[in-house]
Amino acid sequence: MFHTQQLDYNNRVYIIMSDLIIKISDVDFSYGEIKVLDGLSMEVYKGEVFIIAGANESGKSSVLKLCVGLLEPSRGRITLKGMNLDESTEIEIRKMRLGIGYLFQHPALISNMTIYDNVALPLRYHTDLSEDDIEKKVKEKLELLGIMKEGRVFPGVLSYNKRRLAGIARAIIMDPEILIFDEPAAGLDPLGYRTVINFIKRLKNEQKKTMLITVNSATGAMAFGDRVGVMRDGRFIFASNTEDLKRNEDPYVKGLFF
Repeated sequence: MFHTQQLDYNNRVYIIMSDLIIKISDVDFSYGEIKVLDGLSMEVYKGEVFIIAGANESGKSSVLKLCVGLLEPSRGRITLKGMNLDESTEIEIRKMRLGIGYLFQHPALISNMTIYDNVALPLRYHTDLSEDDIEKKVKEKLELLGIMKEGRVFPGVLSYNKRRLAGIARAIIMDPEILIFDEPAAGLDPLGYRTVINFIKRLKNEQKKTMLITVNSATGAMAFGDRVGVMRDGRFIFASNTEDLKRNEDPYVKGLFF
């Protein structure tokens, strides 16, 4: 299935048809007896930025982990680029993950490695690149995110802002086709927030990356989203474009703006 994105006279993006990248069909998921997702369905298409917005503990992070096979649903189906994760081997899933850049909710950097070595790790582990080529790619990403001088220090001496940016650099170091970011701007100061938002816009506008991103604020969704799904009690109570999001009068949805 193929698509183009079309702008109407109000410059709103409409998905006409598309390569389907991620599809979640009627998924349930629980931690023990605590039900997290309840009949969740969604689709993410090539080249779009799909935002999952919702309050803490609404199930957003679980959706991302299910999409890459870190969790397994208790019911329903998840496909990634046509591959049914439930029917795939661990080796197949690991290979699939090489095409995905994943940013966890917390930076998840290795404390006894420098920032440079944290960012270089996927290249050293998954490629046959020379150290010279690795250095070139790492420096390119560090420069893009404004943390070149922090490359030779350890995560523990850096601010949360800088650690977060380092986590993003590591997530994109393999130049993946798909990016999955869990609240990328959460906890940042205004400068860090603007840096992350502007960088995501560049990934969207210049590299046309397919992105699935969680946010706890609908304001964040407005900054770079094509479509938005608002989660509550383990399912979407709203799913549409950002223009419709602004006009939505549901008290819960309106409460996500600041």
